[in-house]
Amino acid sequence: MPMMKRFPGRIFSRILLGLVAVALCLVLPVGCGKKGPPKLPDVTPPSSVTNLAATLEGGDVVLRWTAAVVKKEDQATEGYLIYRSAEPVSEEACAGCPVLFQRAAKIPLAEAVAASNEMVYREVFLPATRYRFKVLPYDTQGQLGPNSNIVRIVTD
Repeated sequence: MPMMKRFPGRIFSRILLGLVAVALCLVLPVGCGKKGPPKLPDVTPPSSVTNLAATLEGGDVVLRWTAAVVKKEDQATEGYLIYRSAEPVSEEACAGCPVLFQRAAKIPLAEAVAASNEMVYREVFLPATRYRFKVLPYDTQGQLGPNSNIVRIVTD
């Protein structure tokens, strides 16, 4: 007879466990929300630099360009990277060879803002050198914008 008393308790605990399992199966999927395909974050790079030009002024190479236009807040230009390629005029220029640029400067926008949106960068030049420059904008997330036009200048 003692077994008869334990048997009804086992049935009750199994029924209770089953009801809890069914309730969880009904409640948990509803609590997770509607599932959909994953969305990529908006990673639009900053706008390109326009009108890059180089001139010789005194003992400096001076670069001027129009600042990139901000179209959205999330692609705000943080600053500009200046890249330079320099080679002695005495070396023969290779027509089909790739140009090896090195970063010459990083200019935060806060330091370079002008009322006219014209940006200026000055660098002391070496005599008898063939220079090439390009400028790339970067944004607050560190993304680089497209290359500017490449300017060439030769010093005496």
